[in-house]
Amino acid sequence: MPALARVNFGDAWRVWRRNYDVYVRLWKTEIIAPLFEPVFSIIGFGWGVGSLVAGKVMGVPYLTFVGAGLLAFTALLRALFECTYSSFFRMVYQSTFDAVLCTPVEVESLGLAEIAWGASKALFDGLFVLAVLAVFGAVTSPLSLLIPITLTIGALWVAALSLLITSRIHDINNYNFYLAFVFSYLWISGAYFPLERMPEPVQWLAWAVPLTGAVDVSRQLMIGNLSWKMLAETLYLIVAFLVTAEFTLRSLRRRMVN
Repeated sequence: MPALARVNFGDAWRVWRRNYDVYVRLWKTEIIAPLFEPVFSIIGFGWGVGSLVAGKVMGVPYLTFVGAGLLAFTALLRALFECTYSSFFRMVYQSTFDAVLCTPVEVESLGLAEIAWGASKALFDGLFVLAVLAVFGAVTSPLSLLIPITLTIGALWVAALSLLITSRIHDINNYNFYLAFVFSYLWISGAYFPLERMPEPVQWLAWAVPLTGAVDVSRQLMIGNLSWKMLAETLYLIVAFLVTAEFTLRSLRRRMVN
């Protein structure tokens, strides 16, 4: 039986709500990074680096081009950190997972709630960054209102992958290997530079990672473009999430029960 089929969405909602209640109590410290980091990133890349870029990039100002990349990665990295370090603390140091599993909640419902919570925090941050970009003039199309949907789908995949890593490590320092891959990939994802300028093997490597599609769709929506390619990228994200989530829930059950 697929692990996803064993999820009780009512139980998952209750676990999600538990994480939300904790977040609300700690909102003053939780919101500092999302408030300041994107503002200074936009200033540094959009105005600082942008002043060195002659003309436009892919037909749009560099502030708009890089703004979409900053938006996508600010949100998606939020999901990553929530389902790595935060989930690890809840699982190992705080024993929150054990406490939840002492109730009728099954592992699969707990796992999906963690994934959904990581995606929710990514969406919270993404909405704020999108508002900042609008204030700076980087948003040029009403289609930008669809960006949160893309960010949510991308964040679900990142959260599922991150929780899969969390379910398999026993030393928190092992996250350094995962983060090294993610931050190295950031430079070839198309977030800061056009992928078309990269060598062809690098382009293939970048497109193999679903995050590249999330960045590209967010950028196209920000500038008002629609294409069948964007639909294919979105479907790839959805399939990647479902496949990854299935492996994640199975791995988490082995970690917590077997």
